[in-house]
Amino acid sequence: MKYFDLVSNNEEVKIYLIQSDKNFKSLGYTEQGLLHAKHTAELIDKILKSLEFKEQDIDIAKTAGFLHDIGCAVAYPEHSRSGAIISKKLLHKLNIPIKATINIASIIGSHEDIDMIPISDLAAAVMIADKTDVRRERVIKTDFKLFDQHDRVHYAVVKNSLNILKNERKIKLQLVIDTDICSVLEYFDLFFSRIEFCKKAAGKLGLSFELYINDVKYL
Repeated sequence: MKYFDLVSNNEEVKIYLIQSDKNFKSLGYTEQGLLHAKHTAELIDKILKSLEFKEQDIDIAKTAGFLHDIGCAVAYPEHSRSGAIISKKLLHKLNIPIKATINIASIIGSHEDIDMIPISDLAAAVMIADKTDVRRERVIKTDFKLFDQHDRVHYAVVKNSLNILKNERKIKLQLVIDTDICSVLEYFDLFFSRIEFCKKAAGKLGLSFELYINDVKYL
């Protein structure tokens, strides 16, 4: 069985991710549990398959992507580091080989190092998948009057499409934003650092990163 299947179907892992989401909900933030974990893994699969990575490498990256925010079950600050420690223990219990375990833990432990070049191609794919996950479905609050900037920006994104153009050596993020809810400027105000991080991660993969919002190219 693949590592990703073992981890994504493990009840203890699910408990950690459910608690991560509860912690984020209590802080008033967007969804940060199982849905984000699954979506991140799906994007990683799309990125690395498009670039023709080996199945074993894709499996490791997807596993890291599914677990990347597990440290939020403890606390958001330094969650990448605590997540690496938690994941190492969980992977050991699942009898995943130590070499793969350390690889996965190192990807998780570095996924918030936004001022640094990703430690590997697999880490770069995890970072891109994580940082481009902006969509309406992640908004937890139901009362628009209570929305903060994070809620407005996520809720305004009615369509998010990440495409990998291997022959052109580029990754293209295409967003459709309802500007009655959030302006393009507000999106950049909140997510500019993430976009810059995606550019670094794409560069690690030998790709350029392009951003389109409402069919207008911004990067």
